[in-house]
Amino acid sequence: MKKPPPAVMRITKGAKVQHLDREYVVQNLVDMNLILAQEVGSEQQVLLQLDSLQSPRPVASGEGPIPPAIDLESISQDDWDIAKSRRALIDPWITGTRQSRAEYKIQAEAAGIGVATLYRWLAAYRNTGLLSSLLPSKRGGGHRKSRLPPEIETILNDCIENFHLTQQKVSIAATTREVRRRCSNADLPKPAATTVRRHIEWIDEQTRLKRREGDRVAKLRFDPKIGKIPDANWPLAIVQMDHTLLPVIIVDDEHRRPINRAWITLAIDVFSRMCVGMYLTLDPPSAMSAGMCVLHAMFPKNKWLSRLGLSDLDWPCYGVMDTLHMDNAREFRGNMLKAAGAEYDIDVTLRPVKKPHYGAHIERLMGTVSEELKSVKGATFSGPKEKGDYDAEGNACMTLGELEKWLTLVFVRYHCNIHKGIGTTPLTKWREGIFGTKDIPGRGLPLVRLDEEKARMDFMPYEERSIQDYGVVLDKIFYYHDVLRPWINARDPDNPKLARQFRFRRDPRDISQLYFFDPDIQQYYAIPYRDTGLPAISIWEWRETQKRARELGIPDYDERAQFSYLNRQRDLEADAAQKTKQARHAQQVKKEHAKARTVKKHTELPKVSKPTASAEPPALPGYDRSKVRPLDDEY
Repeated sequence: MKKPPPAVMRITKGAKVQHLDREYVVQNLVDMNLILAQEVGSEQQVLLQLDSLQSPRPVASGEGPIPPAIDLESISQDDWDIAKSRRALIDPWITGTRQSRAEYKIQAEAAGIGVATLYRWLAAYRNTGLLSSLLPSKRGGGHRKSRLPPEIETILNDCIENFHLTQQKVSIAATTREVRRRCSNADLPKPAATTVRRHIEWIDEQTRLKRREGDRVAKLRFDPKIGKIPDANWPLAIVQMDHTLLPVIIVDDEHRRPINRAWITLAIDVFSRMCVGMYLTLDPPSAMSAGMCVLHAMFPKNKWLSRLGLSDLDWPCYGVMDTLHMDNAREFRGNMLKAAGAEYDIDVTLRPVKKPHYGAHIERLMGTVSEELKSVKGATFSGPKEKGDYDAEGNACMTLGELEKWLTLVFVRYHCNIHKGIGTTPLTKWREGIFGTKDIPGRGLPLVRLDEEKARMDFMPYEERSIQDYGVVLDKIFYYHDVLRPWINARDPDNPKLARQFRFRRDPRDISQLYFFDPDIQQYYAIPYRDTGLPAISIWEWRETQKRARELGIPDYDERAQFSYLNRQRDLEADAAQKTKQARHAQQVKKEHAKARTVKKHTELPKVSKPTASAEPPALPGYDRSKVRPLDDEY
């Protein structure tokens, strides 16, 4: 089997990297985005930018992105707990505080595992940086597949579950005798003692200890001994995130007339006060906003700065945070953020109710941004009293894109100003946390993640739906591709009376396709509209169209009719954009969604080549094509 490429890249002294198809060895870290390296072969010393480096084993041309290996939301909490306990065991070697083989052996014996197992866990985690690489193997597959007859295995499993895994702490020998006694009473062959022992050892040690000794003992044994952190002691230890409606009116791109205010989602590193992530949008706060902000924080920002035309600026912070603090807003409480947080080993923590000091750092950052915006034309200030007779709409002058650039400049300047709370600049504090000082060692450069497409999928909202012979229906829009055929009318494996539910991820800004995770192939596939001639739209625009269509009596199933009405709406909005703020706002939102689709094309999933989509998908129930009006019909 071909070994998958690494999903992370470590920038440490002695590490091998690639630059323009040449291999180098890292000699020293010169700055947060600059390394001194020596070319392998010629031994030439060069300075290389961090964002120009690749893993020494990059993905070969044409292979596409690293495929997501698992459906995160399908993992049980018990399995996540096991993976976390394994992560705690290997943590000393990940952080570089232990090196010798003797210490490997001591740690392995204390945990009741072999040294080879500890090596394997460490290698898996170093190669991916993902907690899912430490998940337990599913029982019944590979070397853990039981070969016992079903009736004997049923007796054995019941004895393990209700006789051995109890706080009576029954020995393996006593459990073996009980299994053999029950099999004898049932006139079945008696399994060997080694067979019983092997089945018990298949159960993860943490689970065994928890069932036989209790939660407290299991936590003392397996939970990391890091204590409570009242504040962050290193970069990315704690990151706080929140949304706010910016107090400034912006204008549309075309007519440069006022439309509305924009939302921003910000993330701040508590240790250094660096703003590590931001996401600006005209859409209301959602799980997608939160996910996009986390992604912005996780990955280097050089490419994003280049897209803004600000490649000369330095915003050097990136990396996966240890803990993510958020308030209790609904968009932060969804399963998507929990599952994605578990995968990337992020402790997602919701702020305690009625304890605002837990979010003080992000609140102050948003206050700083609001204060800066008071100097911008079109500012709405903090209220009517402060605003006075100032005409915010009449003075508005910046588009959303210009506002994003302006805010970027604000943050770059903010990073270089003295912060009273830390007594130095955020950039200096971040640098000290990375490289260390004469008294305190630094944490080193964070891992550079190479799997941006996988991360984008993991932080994208999802819906669960069954697959019918006509495809999938989501928000009364039909989606179909032949890749769904093997799962049509699939039944729930745990309850055959129910239809099996599958997860479909979707970008709310572009609902022209869903992303289906095939459980067998372990890969995401893009599932387009059934009617591929329909235009790309956002979920907010589609819901508004449905509302208007119901008022006109257009049937829900008649997609072409509804999209025809949508096209008429767009034409009317374009005509009215010069006259009304609402129309200009709607037009600008569509442009921003179109920009997002353009950027997404560069990291799109590979196109499905097999099986080929059918020319004519299965017919819809109660769907008469002869009654469907063309897209350009008038209503």
